[in-house]
Amino acid sequence: MTTVSAVRTVAERLDYLLLADEGAPARCAGDLRAGIVQLRSDLSVIEKFLIEADGSNNIINGDFRKRVTHLAYEIEDAVESYARQEAARKSSGGLIISYLLEYCFTGRSLHKDLYIFRSRIDQLKHFMDAVNPVARAGTRERSSSSNSDEQEQVIGANTDHPRPVLIGMEENKETLRSYLLEGGKPELSVIAIRGMGGIGKTTLVKLLYNDPLLVKHFDNRAWAAIGQDFQARDILETMLLSLASGLLSKNEIAEMETMELMEQLYQAQKGRRYLIVLDDLLSEEAWDNLRFAFPDDCNGSRILITTWSIRVAAIATDVLEVRPLGMAESWQLFKIKSELDDPDHIQHIAADKMEVIGKEIVGHCAGVPLAVAVIGGILRARNLEYWDLILHKLQQDFQHLHEDFQRTVKSVLHTIILSYKELPSHLKPCFIYLGHFPPDQAISVEILYLLWMAEGLISVRDASDKARIEVAEDYFNELVNRSLVIVEEQDQASSSRRLFKSCQVHDLIRDLCEWKGTREEFFQVIDFGPGNKKSSPTHRVAVYLNKFEDGNNFSVNVPEAKHIRAILFFDTDKSLPRSTWPREFSDLKGFQWTRVLNFDGVDFRARKLPTGIEKLVYLRYLSFRGCYLLEFPSSLSNFPFLETLDLRVRVSCVITIPNVLRKLSRLRHLYFPLAFRSDTKDKLKLDCLKKLEILENFNASICDADDLLQLENLQILTGIVDGHNLDLKNTISSLNRVKLLGRSSIVVKNFDSYSVERLSIVAALLECNALNTLDIEGYIGELPLHREIGSNFTELVFNGSEFRQDPMPVLGKLPNLRSLVLCNDAFVGKKMVCCELNFPQLRRLKLATLHLIEELEMQTGALARLTILTIEQCDRLEMIPYKLAGIPTLTTLMIGSMPEGFQNGVNKLIEEMRESANDELTVTFYDC
Repeated sequence: MTTVSAVRTVAERLDYLLLADEGAPARCAGDLRAGIVQLRSDLSVIEKFLIEADGSNNIINGDFRKRVTHLAYEIEDAVESYARQEAARKSSGGLIISYLLEYCFTGRSLHKDLYIFRSRIDQLKHFMDAVNPVARAGTRERSSSSNSDEQEQVIGANTDHPRPVLIGMEENKETLRSYLLEGGKPELSVIAIRGMGGIGKTTLVKLLYNDPLLVKHFDNRAWAAIGQDFQARDILETMLLSLASGLLSKNEIAEMETMELMEQLYQAQKGRRYLIVLDDLLSEEAWDNLRFAFPDDCNGSRILITTWSIRVAAIATDVLEVRPLGMAESWQLFKIKSELDDPDHIQHIAADKMEVIGKEIVGHCAGVPLAVAVIGGILRARNLEYWDLILHKLQQDFQHLHEDFQRTVKSVLHTIILSYKELPSHLKPCFIYLGHFPPDQAISVEILYLLWMAEGLISVRDASDKARIEVAEDYFNELVNRSLVIVEEQDQASSSRRLFKSCQVHDLIRDLCEWKGTREEFFQVIDFGPGNKKSSPTHRVAVYLNKFEDGNNFSVNVPEAKHIRAILFFDTDKSLPRSTWPREFSDLKGFQWTRVLNFDGVDFRARKLPTGIEKLVYLRYLSFRGCYLLEFPSSLSNFPFLETLDLRVRVSCVITIPNVLRKLSRLRHLYFPLAFRSDTKDKLKLDCLKKLEILENFNASICDADDLLQLENLQILTGIVDGHNLDLKNTISSLNRVKLLGRSSIVVKNFDSYSVERLSIVAALLECNALNTLDIEGYIGELPLHREIGSNFTELVFNGSEFRQDPMPVLGKLPNLRSLVLCNDAFVGKKMVCCELNFPQLRRLKLATLHLIEELEMQTGALARLTILTIEQCDRLEMIPYKLAGIPTLTTLMIGSMPEGFQNGVNKLIEEMRESANDELTVTFYDC
């Protein structure tokens, strides 16, 4: 319920006003303080009422919710105006005058506002008192038995997420495998997997895509999600990045024209047996735009498409129809998703009754895997009474359905809607927020967390001793547990403490998010397509610029601009930069109360920045992620509430940043781009950013490393140091003295250590216990003893180190090392030994361009958890260790430009491992 979220957010803003940062009473005193305390109390009553009545449409109508939402936002505006006025009093006299004049000019007075708010709250209370007390009592009773449990369930939720399962589709899997491997057709074949949304098409293809036999059979593989908003350029870029990895950089691909992308993709596949997956292909036009990128060399290449369209499926040479599951298969899937067989979650005394109820519930899902998975997620770890309640709701809504097709379609839609209704109130706006993002786009989970926080959707009440971003992750985990999002997990070798990297939502679920967002006036998508000519009242807008054409006459309800809390611009079409903005967004000064301003993928070379951004003084979140922006305007530094600034522009763009960031004193999250420069010879100063918690891509050549010592709340740091002794010394000193630092990563460039001083700096760097990841380029010669190396390293990269002695006996003793790369003659000896029981946590090992190594030995118990082994251009290495066959976790071998004899040895190892029942292992041979 988005209204509850709005009330909760403003209540927490009032708490902030009542208490200063250090916990001391704020300046508001006397009558003003008493008025705020009373307002806080009234909001708590309204919040409790809303939670109790959640889902009872005959108790609370939509108009009441809208009135409460508008009131909450207006209170928040008044509070932040007052907070800004108070902050001005601590500044210089000129600022005091300008701020007070602005406050007086708008006619705002917090005393006056409190009086008006009190009157409006009295009207709301009158409505609440008029509500049938019997109905309210029933709602309260039901709420007390479920909502409190739901709250406990979310915080600290189980994060052991099962992998995708394939149930009831074994026959489909084998049929599809035969099309791909045994079709007997040397010519290029297109295979369509067709079925309704949610039936399991993508899950089926994903599991086959990573099948070891298929990985070995095809030279090249690439996957692209097509979807409704098809952009040929994005699809071509995605596939070329997969197929030409190591040959073309991401930067080079981004600079190509569309036709050049098509030609490069064609050449990357020419002469090779390839497998291409085009997921969610919905139109013949999309196919016609891509088909010429796929050569037919009569070598057994295959293209897989998933679609619900009969017309699109007709382009295929073979079609596999995916049918609904039978009752037995549906029940098996349901038990997995609801954990019905888990004794830790289900009481034995209720198990039999829950099975009876569960089978009735499954019967309403019509064999659609998405519906079964979602309803199973709702019931996961819930009691018998709750299961019975859900069954009752399903029976009520399906009693009038008779036709099979109608039943199948509505079962999916209703199950998804029910999954939303059964979310705890604080999760509903977080779930709906997913509808902002364009269809079929991978959503960065970290960005999602930051947006939730900026919007006030993450309650500090749930934080206790946790950081807000950790609470956000708890919220997200619950959405995963309920099968509402599809996630990509972090690489096990990554030093990131985040469990997930990105997520997507099924089209049907995203449609629900967008529908609910519009209906509740939470947000609206403006895509400039047919039927989207006039906006409706809303508090947030997601603007899809890729469909906007210069001169497009789109009208937004400008008088409502003052109510907009967030503007998210997305431009997914990089092939056609537009020169103008939609008229209503060319000047943003009217959106004065906006808290979130997000530019995603916008090219500012042709389309200049909108004017008036500097007037959005209440911004908490400002992002230029993926944009092409050559200069960060100095005027965008007067945001007293800004908490997140994301400057991660495109990799091909070098942005100039003026020395003004230190003015953003409330900043908590600062993301520099990979390449940037200062507008003067002076280094950028960050010493005033006392609240900073996350600092990424810090560059000691451009920023002052001494300032790190002032960042007393810093928790995450990633940075680059380029061969300068003093910069590196200052960085090491700062890392050792920042108390709250939880994760840090440093890349050291051009640091040949031929002098005693340089060797001592490297020793101090390796000894630093505050470091988790180190990537160092340059000559070292000799590695310190393992006891002189920090025990917290999780990732190490040695590039050109020229170790004369085998580094493995030392590095193998590091207890937490998960990823190790030795490249460009990092070792100049002949024999490398992974000693017995060494590398207990290592997941990923890469040996590349070690031109002198001849033998790689692996002793018993070494590399016990290795999952990925990469060996490239080690010309003299003759054999791969056969003891690798004894590592049950090994799933991937990447072999690049290695001698033929070595490749033959790898094939023998693969055969041996498959004989020992390790079918998960895949090997990829490629040229570097």
